[in-house]
Amino acid sequence: MKRIVNSEEMKFCDSNTIEHFGVPSIVLMERAALCVVAETVKRIPAAGRVLIVCGGGNNGADGLAAARLLYERGYSVAVVQTADNGRRTKENLLQRDILKNYGINITEQIPQQQTFDCVIDALLGVGMNGAPRDIYKRLIRQMNAIRAFRVAVDMPSGVSADDGKAYDPSFDAHLTVTFAYRKAGQLLYPGREKCGTVVTAAIGITDESWLERRPSCFAPEPEDLNRIPKRPPRSNKGTFGRVLVIAGSTNMAGAALFCAQAAYMAGCGLVRLFTPESNRVILQSALPEAILTTYDETQKKVPLQELLAEAITWADVIALGPGLGRSDDACRIVEQVLLTARGPVVADADALNILAGKQELFKKTAATLIVTPHLGEMSGLCGKSVPDIQGSLRSTAEQFAAQHRVICVLKDAVTITAGPSGVRLNTSGCSAMAKGGSGDVLTGIIAALTAQGMEPETAAYIGVYVHGLAGEVTAEQIGSYSVLARDLLQAVGTIFHKLAEESK
Repeated sequence: MKRIVNSEEMKFCDSNTIEHFGVPSIVLMERAALCVVAETVKRIPAAGRVLIVCGGGNNGADGLAAARLLYERGYSVAVVQTADNGRRTKENLLQRDILKNYGINITEQIPQQQTFDCVIDALLGVGMNGAPRDIYKRLIRQMNAIRAFRVAVDMPSGVSADDGKAYDPSFDAHLTVTFAYRKAGQLLYPGREKCGTVVTAAIGITDESWLERRPSCFAPEPEDLNRIPKRPPRSNKGTFGRVLVIAGSTNMAGAALFCAQAAYMAGCGLVRLFTPESNRVILQSALPEAILTTYDETQKKVPLQELLAEAITWADVIALGPGLGRSDDACRIVEQVLLTARGPVVADADALNILAGKQELFKKTAATLIVTPHLGEMSGLCGKSVPDIQGSLRSTAEQFAAQHRVICVLKDAVTITAGPSGVRLNTSGCSAMAKGGSGDVLTGIIAALTAQGMEPETAAYIGVYVHGLAGEVTAEQIGSYSVLARDLLQAVGTIFHKLAEESK
């Protein structure tokens, strides 16, 4: 997994590299500047005109060093730096003196009568604290107004490295050259859009710089799919787990179908559907592989409580909620499952809507609970507005997971999985997946991976990653407008087939 850092963690690693390991700050700075220049010259023709706008901190010092290196390569450089307010770092002062020794002029105003091929933003970097003020606002707006290729050094000015919040104004980069590790704000929206293409450059800050500290956030990558349990030759359907899908209501059979089929496509050995009798014909026709247990919503031939108790006992993992509705029966089902289940439960959709009004169940349940809310469902669960949640996606998921002792999969364009071992930011997926039924597929995948023996927290973030990959595969095949939940199911099968072939 890739380590994803916030501003405090990046400063921690930078400081340890300098103070604990003895790498001079100026060496790191030179390497950072070399990386910025290397990426810039790939995109800007030789002898091009480059504007570098620098602040008084070490991000500005990186920019000053980059100006010198570009000058050495024959580029025409114009260097602008904010006025000295007594806060320039010693590295910044050193880089400024070096430029002066080379005869490179430094001004405080962006030239108004010149055109540029490239603008490099080295104003604030990851150390920004709050919205840009005064001169910084003016310089950011002026940089954005120039018709040129725009490069950000480490982080676009005006964008938070911690949560991706983009202040007004913030630098609109085509390319961001970041150092050592990706920053959380480069993955989360709207900061993700402000960064453009992100290149992570190695400058000498390594994993050793964490010393005894553990990173708080990671992003899954293709190698993490190897965490999915292998399928031994000597096995049977019981080897790969039993998933009980409690889903569907009258006119909502599709949610139950997508969830159950996804569990099978993700490798589960047995899937049992617990659903109203009105869904019997549809589900038996669409997924004859599933075991079907139905309850009668009107005649009550067999008490619902007895049917459900037997089904809960049968299951290794329960997927609870897709299309379940909020009827009295649905409320009783959710309550009985959470009060009596002892294994993992993946709660989604209407189970979450019911939980929002019965939050005492979080304390009473003995199940390992994975909740998978979208923004609207999370709003009901935590009491925040959707815009507030969007502005604090990571902290909302972390706080909810800690408060209720659950694994929280907070679904958005970048899905956050928060649990006991930290946070995972998902980097797979695309807008093609923004369709009804997509979340039901995810619930089935997570339940299936858990049933096959994965730790529930691992199953949650790997399931999210697989789900996103399925969306990418499907969008590539049929386009981003036309993807349906049923298409994701086939792509899940393709991903698992490829994984099995690569493991041979």
